[in-house]
Amino acid sequence: MTLPPIHREILVDAPPGVAFALFTSKIGDWWPLDGLSVFGAGATVAFEDGALVERSPDGQAAEWGQVTSWLPPGEFSMTWHPGRDTLAASQVTVTFRAAGDQTLVVLEHAGWDVFADPAAARAEYEHGWLEVLRLYQAFTAPGGTQAGQEVPASQDAASGAGDGDGEATWVALLHRAGPAAEPGVSIVAQPPFREHAGFLQRMASQGYLVAAGPLPDEDGAGMTILRLPGAGRLAEATRLATEDDASVASGFFTVTVRPWQVMLTGPALDG
Repeated sequence: MTLPPIHREILVDAPPGVAFALFTSKIGDWWPLDGLSVFGAGATVAFEDGALVERSPDGQAAEWGQVTSWLPPGEFSMTWHPGRDTLAASQVTVTFRAAGDQTLVVLEHAGWDVFADPAAARAEYEHGWLEVLRLYQAFTAPGGTQAGQEVPASQDAASGAGDGDGEATWVALLHRAGPAAEPGVSIVAQPPFREHAGFLQRMASQGYLVAAGPLPDEDGAGMTILRLPGAGRLAEATRLATEDDASVASGFFTVTVRPWQVMLTGPALDG
C-alpha cells in the first residue's frame, strides 16, 4: 500500500516573501548540517542553478535535489535524494501562505515507493523534518537564532504555537469500524489499527491533537478532537482525517468529521 505524504505545518513570524527567502536563500544558515547532511560538520548547502547542493570543506559536492517548481513567494517543489541516486528521488513541496501577520508554512514529502523500506524511510524523515522545521522557525523569529546557536527543544516547530489572532479550527472526528474491519475481533488487535495510531501520533507531533480515545458504549468506536491554528481550515482537517489516516482510506475505519465551535476552554488549554 502506498504510504501517505509527510505533512507538517508551522507558523512563522514573518510575511510570506520573507519566510520564502529565509527558507531558500538562507537555508545554509539554519539547516542542521552536523546531523542531517551528506558530509556533516563543516559543510555548506545552498540553491545553485536550480538544484540544492551541499559542499564539503574539501570541495566535494552532493546534490540533494532538483527544483521542479519555483513560485516565490508562495511555493517551491523539488526532487529529493540527499546521498542517493537521482533515479531514487522522492518529492518535497513547501508552501507559504499569509496567516494574519504570520506565514503558514506547509511542507509535504511524498514518493516513498522509491525506498527499499518505505515505512522505515518515512519514519526517519518524520523525525528529521521536525528538527529541520524547528530550527527554521527559530531562525525566522524576531532576533532569530544565528547559525551554530542551540535552539531549545521546547520550541517545537510542529506545535503550531503562535496562533496570531487566537483563531483556530476545531473538529470532532467520530470513528467507527468500517467494512474492512474483521467482525468479532477487537478493533485494537487488528493490524490496520497501527495505521490509525500512526495518524494520531502525527497529529500530536504537529500540535493538532487535543484528545483521542474509544467510546466505551459502542464497540469499535472512538472520538478524536483536533485543533488546527487559524480559522477556515475545515477542508484541510477533513483531508487529514480521510486521507492522511490510512486506516480510514483503506476502509478499516469510517470517520465523520464534525466542525466544532468552541466558546470556552479551561486552564488546561488556555495555559
